Amino acid sequence: MKRSDRLQSAVLWLKDFEGKNVLRSYCKRYGVDWRCAAIELRRLGVELDSDYLSQREQSDRQNISKRRQHRESRSSGDTTPYPIEYESIFDAYLVRDFAALHAMECERDGVEPGSTYRASE
Repeated sequence: MKRSDRLQSAVLWLKDFEGKNVLRSYCKRYGVDWRCAAIELRRLGVELDSDYLSQREQSDRQNISKRRQHRESRSSGDTTPYPIEYESIFDAYLVRDFAALHAMECERDGVEPGSTYRASE
């Protein structure tokens, strides 16, 4: 739904709205993020708490930095090709961890896990 259509629909929706958090409800109803919802609700004359909006902005920044740190730590801290250490290839087979099984077989055979194998003729 385009913004102009949403704004027309939201006028009627706001008249019947009885919930607690108009911003969250607007986001869910119209499928927009909270920034877009805040802009459109202000256009419709709804008063939004600026402290709440700044708190949401700060929370978004923190979530982004947490995800970035988690992604970086996950990519740099992983030294093994498979996350669970199995005692034998058979153990990996029994628990059906085929990615670890493949990595262990490649390590045993001295082959890179991503390389293509060609049988000698």
